[in-house]
Amino acid sequence: MPTIRQQRVAELLFEELSLVIGGELADPKLSLVTVTNVDVSRDLRHAKVYVSHDDEEVSRRELLRRLKRATPYMRAQIAARCNLRMVPELLFYYDDTPEKAARIDALLQQIAAERAAREQKGTWPQADAAGSVDTTEGQS
Repeated sequence: MPTIRQQRVAELLFEELSLVIGGELADPKLSLVTVTNVDVSRDLRHAKVYVSHDDEEVSRRELLRRLKRATPYMRAQIAARCNLRMVPELLFYYDDTPEKAARIDALLQQIAAERAAREQKGTWPQADAAGSVDTTEGQS
């Protein structure tokens, strides 16, 4: 469980990195990058920065390579803006959680549409007196 200090540093890094990556980096391919989470180690020397992006033209590997190349600039900006004894080493990881969430949402919508279509047709499987559902009903 993270300490209060870890949480505060993580929140500070999240805010500052979101600003720096979103608006101050010269690389236009990093303009659509979103910082999704920051985890700071117990000794506050390392920070795992989870990012995602909406640009289909940039691969994950290319995105992480560009972020790694911009890391010294970002650390310098954090050092100038924040009152930290030591700026953590930034390690970037791609976060595919938004993509997974969108996929799950699409599947749930598909299930709801299929359920609505079955209810309209009246081919919804009926439960017997014991509560078991006959899934073979309506199938040929």
